[in-house]
Amino acid sequence: MIGWLVLAALLQQQGPKSLYVDPDKIQPPVVVPAGTVIPIVLTNSVSTKTAHDGDGVYGKTTFPVTVDNKIVIPEGSFVRGKISEIHRPGKVKGKGELTLNFQTLILPSGINIPIYTSLSGSSSTGERKGEATIEGDSSKGDDAKTVGQTTVEGAGVGGIAGRSAKGAGIGGAAGAAVGTAAVLLTRGKDLVLGPGTTLQIVLDRPVEP
Repeated sequence: MIGWLVLAALLQQQGPKSLYVDPDKIQPPVVVPAGTVIPIVLTNSVSTKTAHDGDGVYGKTTFPVTVDNKIVIPEGSFVRGKISEIHRPGKVKGKGELTLNFQTLILPSGINIPIYTSLSGSSSTGERKGEATIEGDSSKGDDAKTVGQTTVEGAGVGGIAGRSAKGAGIGGAAGAAVGTAAVLLTRGKDLVLGPGTTLQIVLDRPVEP
């Protein structure tokens, strides 16, 4: 009993332990500033023909992001987002468009970080339109080729049948009409972003990995 009393008295004399921390040893948080461009490559395929609003889109970083000469977003980090808008190409005019929003950064350590991004530059299979939309190619060249091919074929048939320039003209006109009808009944090129498509996303807000 006396031993416990002596121990308690000694502890009271020592008082509470100091919780002082040297402020010079506290490291400030690492911040990846807004405006930082992050190159990524898609790991899944999305297309204006088959995609729906809300479908997931996935990729991974292709180059490390550094702050003060320290890697804060390693190469191979995953990014996850969704398709927020789809426009299929029209039958007469218009191009395929996909609006992509990348919302999550997943570091190799497994940490999930919310991000706010837009697109920077263009992809390897389309052009950027606005802040988050990729626009596909026009089908005008293919349309003209279709009309031209059917015109030539029609002229050949008309020339053989009529044995004259008049017959070739009639055949050519008929062929052009068929080609034009085919163009009007066929949609333009769908935009397809396959695995390996390169994109550049830019941070709209700073991030603390």
